[in-house]
Amino acid sequence: MAMQVESSLRWFDEKATGWGIPSLIPLTKLHDEKEGLLVNGDLVIDAEVDVLEVIGSFDESEESEESSRPLKKSKHGGGEESIDSLKEAHLGKETMNVNGFQVLVSQEESVRRIFEMHPDIADGFRAKNQHLRNACMSFLLSLIETLCVSLQELSNADLVEADVALTYVRDAGFKVDWLEKKLEIVKEKKEKEKCSLIRLEEMKDKLLELKQKCSVLEALVEKEEAELLATRTPLSFDDVL
Repeated sequence: MAMQVESSLRWFDEKATGWGIPSLIPLTKLHDEKEGLLVNGDLVIDAEVDVLEVIGSFDESEESEESSRPLKKSKHGGGEESIDSLKEAHLGKETMNVNGFQVLVSQEESVRRIFEMHPDIADGFRAKNQHLRNACMSFLLSLIETLCVSLQELSNADLVEADVALTYVRDAGFKVDWLEKKLEIVKEKKEKEKCSLIRLEEMKDKLLELKQKCSVLEALVEKEEAELLATRTPLSFDDVL
């Protein structure tokens, strides 16, 4: 027997590093055989945690060694990779500050565009830890990119995850009312697509049925025309005799 005691969404940051529930169920209910919570004396508790981003330790020694290595030409696919291409690859890993958020160079234009369109988006953002700020901004960008995916590639599971993501960024302090409206528009379009696909399949089935009937009718018409032609054939002189 499975029992969902409590469902909640919590935001963890430097001020709130943990959450707990003071009480779940009484011990009498837990040990009651009719409840079916204990199996061979064991109790299984499931907890689902959605991870925004894994923030690992930064090894400066590895970074310094990598950056201090001279750029070399290397063969790839039968040719030589230029030093310029290696520089571009290294540049893609660099970050820059945009309104207090350290973002990848490749994300700079998108983040600046967000602040241009919604200058107050981060007015209520509470996190001070730079790693957490970066993670939240990356999460916001991923959410926007999800809404830009074509409906054919966007699944219902993607929309459910988008709802969860929207809750996270809103709880973090981002003002995303505009994004919530866009998400609702995408949901409506997805539902409309679903209904259209159902109607289209029904129409195709009816069309196939009609084509089959037409094929049968065409055969009957050809047969009837042949019989009519034979009927209209006049008698010959010998036939009359």
